[in-house]
Amino acid sequence: MSDFEVVDEITSRGTSRVVIYSHDTYGLGHLRRNIALAEALVRSSKQMRIVIVTGSRVASSFEVPSQIELVELPPVVKVGTDQYQAYGIEIPISLIKRARAAIIIDVIKRFSPEIFYVDHSPLGMGQELRGVLDFLKTERPSILRFIGLRDIIDSPENMKSGWGSDGQLEAIATFYNRAYVFGEKNLFDIAKAYGLDPGLCLHYLSYIGKPEFIEAGLRRSELFSDPNYNGGHLLVTSGGGGDGFALCELGVLLGRATGYRTIVVTGPLMDRGALHQLNLLAEGYENIELIEFCANFEALVAQARVALSMGGYNTTLELAAARVPAIYLPRIFPREEQLVRGRIFASLGFGELVSTQEWNLDQIVGLLNRFWEEPILGESVALEMSAIPRFASQIVVPSRKGIANLGGDEANSDQARCDLTSVTMSDVDLRA
Repeated sequence: MSDFEVVDEITSRGTSRVVIYSHDTYGLGHLRRNIALAEALVRSSKQMRIVIVTGSRVASSFEVPSQIELVELPPVVKVGTDQYQAYGIEIPISLIKRARAAIIIDVIKRFSPEIFYVDHSPLGMGQELRGVLDFLKTERPSILRFIGLRDIIDSPENMKSGWGSDGQLEAIATFYNRAYVFGEKNLFDIAKAYGLDPGLCLHYLSYIGKPEFIEAGLRRSELFSDPNYNGGHLLVTSGGGGDGFALCELGVLLGRATGYRTIVVTGPLMDRGALHQLNLLAEGYENIELIEFCANFEALVAQARVALSMGGYNTTLELAAARVPAIYLPRIFPREEQLVRGRIFASLGFGELVSTQEWNLDQIVGLLNRFWEEPILGESVALEMSAIPRFASQIVVPSRKGIANLGGDEANSDQARCDLTSVTMSDVDLRA
């Protein structure tokens, strides 16, 4: 879908409207997180209408309620630290960024939201949001600008040469009225770790615990509390799969070595050649099943005895919410956020962290055997996971009194009618 369809029933003055910018260049985590937040918003208010603008190449694979519209931006792919190129077409990245920014602005003009919510990256992919945020601040000051940050962005050392050197951190105070953090300050203090201005007000909402995974945890508890039950499986999940070959390969090797029922979710973004290699590696082993994508992922989680994961935000929290013991094998390039998160969650008792460079198969088989025999986490293993209802309560009826730009300018509450119609790249003037 290169353009987006008309959003119905959005012209009444009393309708609440939110545009969500979903930072999607690699994997599925951002879009899945934002859909979960959007679904909570529409559950909280029948009048809520949401447009999610996303660069995900597989956005059409997700089913969303009628109150939520997915708008696909021209996709890009990450090729290095904060380096991107157009996906599937030979167009300069500068042109792609102008096209994406123009589409976002067009959505805002037509939809006239009350809130523009940005996921993760203050200035967006390749700083594509700078012009959008300038437009909002000068031309649409009535639209509140919120940002949501995951618990960990990168290691403190890497932040100095990453976000700390390209204006991303400063943009939080310059452009946004409110900044949320989906984590716990006592576990990872973003301001302290990254040297943010002490006066910057960050609202910690705790971690995202999706209801369907909490329910899966209740089913797991009932299932595995029976000492005579010998079912279940090893769940191997690499998120989108773009960089998940090594993890999935290890999962197949574990299935071959142990004979345990093993389900490997490779992800829809895995290279076809890599997927072919995995199929060859699993050939002849009836206990191993490869799945590219599962829309009902919580069903797989509900019967998992143990999971093998890289430690991305969404997967880590979904496994923790369902109380599945996890073995973390984190990615360390181009960011180390999975490594930092894996250390924290391992220290809390949710699993074990394995060094990406020093692991060996016998070591991980030993961990797998231990968790296989003890698939129920102890009662002392706990984490606050109430971010979704907290987020919804703040967005559905935002208190405008006291909500000011973190850099100083006041927001007001003017509203406007709109008519959202189709737009494509060909409709956008990219010459500027």
